[in-house]
Amino acid sequence: MTSKIQICNRALSAYLGASRINSLTEDNSRAKECNLHYDDVLQTVFETYDWTFARGRQILAETENDRENEWAYKYIRPASALTIQWVNVGETARYLIDRGESPDTPREVFGEYVYSDVGYAACQFTKLISDPSSYPAYFANLVSAALAANICLALTENIKKAEFAYQQYERLIDQAIMLDSANEYPVKHKSIPHHLKLRGL
Repeated sequence: MTSKIQICNRALSAYLGASRINSLTEDNSRAKECNLHYDDVLQTVFETYDWTFARGRQILAETENDRENEWAYKYIRPASALTIQWVNVGETARYLIDRGESPDTPREVFGEYVYSDVGYAACQFTKLISDPSSYPAYFANLVSAALAANICLALTENIKKAEFAYQQYERLIDQAIMLDSANEYPVKHKSIPHHLKLRGL
């Protein structure tokens, strides 16, 4: 199972050519930089894409609406929601997803609240999962590359190494999104997909 230290050591050794660490509390620059940047980097990577393994769905709890002239409803944002992907009635959202259409509706997320014109709304969101043992390998590798890109200059003062680390991150994020999208539930197309229309099929 992947651990936080393993993710940090992959960043250090595979991308920066630096020595490994045994703990984030060690008194050296490698451990200090990893400890300083890890949480922020992790959150950024989670926010980058709608990762299937980090999805959550919840019926929204309505609260007193202080902006009735703008929105019909005000809901409490789920406590575990890092980013919200869509807000809609659950059955409507499932119908639209099955048609290959976006299930989202106009909304505004403001702090701990979600404003919407949809009643009895549910939402899908991305959760921030802090336990690395539950990460798919492609995601753990991506976090390592992102961490390396963030700590490289502070540890090496080498711009070329920093550019290499960032290039690896860009390569891995495309790969991770492709692998993650393979976990999507197959969509039933009710019409001819656009890429087939272009080919005259």
